[in-house]
Amino acid sequence: MKFDDVLRQIGEFGPYQKRTYFFAAIPAILVAFETLSVIFIFNIPPHRCAIPGYHGDSYYVKDGNHTLMLNHSIPKTKDGWDKCHVFTEALNDVIVANYHDVIEGTENGTVSGNESDVSQMTSYRTSDSLSTCDSWVYDTSIFESTIATDFDVVCDRSVYRPSSNMISEIGTLFGVFICGILADRFGRKIPFYIGGLALIGGGFGIAFTSNLITLNVCRFVLGIARMAVFMNGFVVGMEIVGPSKRVFTGLFIEVLWCVGELLLLLFAYSIRQWRYLEIALSIPSIGLMFYWWLIPESPRWLASRGRGEEALQVLEKIAASNKTQMPKVEETKGLFEADTQFSLRQVFQSRELRTRVLIVYSNMFVIAMVYYGLTLNVTNLGGDIFINFLIMAVLETIGFAVPTFLLDRVGRKPVYCVSILVAGLACVISLFPVMFGAPEWAVIALCMTGRLFVCTAYGVIYVYGAELFPTVIRASAMGTGVTVSRVGSLISPYLADVGILVGGKLENALPLVVMGSPAILVGLFSLWLPETKGTRLPETLEDLDRFRSKRRCGGCYGTGDEDIKEMTVEGEAEGLTATR
Repeated sequence: MKFDDVLRQIGEFGPYQKRTYFFAAIPAILVAFETLSVIFIFNIPPHRCAIPGYHGDSYYVKDGNHTLMLNHSIPKTKDGWDKCHVFTEALNDVIVANYHDVIEGTENGTVSGNESDVSQMTSYRTSDSLSTCDSWVYDTSIFESTIATDFDVVCDRSVYRPSSNMISEIGTLFGVFICGILADRFGRKIPFYIGGLALIGGGFGIAFTSNLITLNVCRFVLGIARMAVFMNGFVVGMEIVGPSKRVFTGLFIEVLWCVGELLLLLFAYSIRQWRYLEIALSIPSIGLMFYWWLIPESPRWLASRGRGEEALQVLEKIAASNKTQMPKVEETKGLFEADTQFSLRQVFQSRELRTRVLIVYSNMFVIAMVYYGLTLNVTNLGGDIFINFLIMAVLETIGFAVPTFLLDRVGRKPVYCVSILVAGLACVISLFPVMFGAPEWAVIALCMTGRLFVCTAYGVIYVYGAELFPTVIRASAMGTGVTVSRVGSLISPYLADVGILVGGKLENALPLVVMGSPAILVGLFSLWLPETKGTRLPETLEDLDRFRSKRRCGGCYGTGDEDIKEMTVEGEAEGLTATR
């Protein structure tokens, strides 16, 4: 008897399992906080160079004298005052001294000199040569302060934002490796708890940081912590429920992620200073300190490590809460069978498997890249950032709900292919509204359309991809796919900010085009993949080879309806993997 057979007999989703799943899954909300808060705390508001020597300068023009000083000191561009340059002569000591003669009360930012005195300053500028500025003033109408305004992450330093986001993703990628190793060796509970403590420390560390180096160290730690908490909480929740419930529970945790997005929006709208916002988002994580007593160790992991008595204790609690009977001891004989490990050599032995690996992994890579790229890009779109984020969160909820209703009705392949292709096309088409001067909302609408469909593709690929691999390597193959997807998310910060780094007319549309093009390409590749709905899933590499020779027929392995349903559900469940 296999472990899933035991769960079917004692109950697949009873009170004890629901309670454990709830406690294991609810941290997805906290992970969403720390993952997406960067959209608000690292926002770069409108800004310009500060007037040299005038410490009472502000982003808003106060009066006519202030305007004259701006004209004298800072060049104008088509978008307003220059963000990165001042007139070179405005930097010399003579001009600064004249400012101090003319300007009084600089501490409170008022100008008491008369207009004729201020206008005389223009006579000191004899050339239009420019120099880069080293101080800025910011629009504080939306955010009172952000990381970008406190540390002047603008102009030549604007690359620091995508670099900081990349460091966070490197931490997440590192977390995939280290947490996977720790979870296999020491169980799911220990790395989950350590990750929870790191989530608390990293969050408060960011809030009280005084420099960018410490900030990036904390973000790296948070990247590891997010993966430790989300992945191990996900696995504990999935491994304690029966096979027929794992598709639902695997997708429901994504809904909790979306709940986290909406709560984050509420916090960000209410708290406009980034340090206070980060503190408010970190306080709920303190509850993770009590999780050692709230969730059990995964009984499946205990069984796989030969700790049968401990595994049986958890299973007995499940049976007691479901008011069912445990199977007889002799029936649990196969409960401690080890999983077959994935070998790269096996990939290259089968042409069919090799092709599927390349297509599925390339799709995972691009989906993660586009998903996180569009998420980070919301701060660069025009319009109200809070409304944009709200639309994004609502569409993401819809996008993750779609697979639940369509996969078993329409099929995996059509839902996935349509989703990824429409997502890519919506992003690429955004180029045309910019080129032809369409309203700003047209680009936002296309971006949100891409966001909706890439979320659907995100939800489908981990079910569909798992069913394409044979049982003997399914879990390991999907685990490797998750690692590949993290590499895609690693480069997404630079893609999201490529418009800012390049500048020009296409600033808003360029990131969408860069992300949409590969999405269309891998979407076309995915058309080659077979449909898996209603077919018995491959168990061995030989099954794949036989499938290749009978590619044009349906139900290639010839099985009864009952077996088809059972194999499909188990395949879906086995392939669902924590990906945040």
